[in-house]
Amino acid sequence: MPLLHLTDQTVFDPADGTGVLFAGTEGAYYELNPVATLMLQAALRYDTTDEAVRHLGERIDAGEAVLRDGLATLTGRLTESHLAEPGTLP
Repeated sequence: MPLLHLTDQTVFDPADGTGVLFAGTEGAYYELNPVATLMLQAALRYDTTDEAVRHLGERIDAGEAVLRDGLATLTGRLTESHLAEPGTLP
């Protein structure tokens, strides 16, 4: 099970590298920057934080600690906003 999965009411479109989240129940629209888009895609795809960070390290010029912190921050915010739910433990 991936680190994160979107709620049933949330739609993610990574169009043109700038991700967009639509919250169907609220009609809200959220735009992600390109780095956050890559991080969300990794969280939706990989089962562990280590796998996601390894994948992100191939695409983003940042250290492992920065990528871990960024991934944790993004997944935390999406969870708090009820756009996503945690999958597996990091």
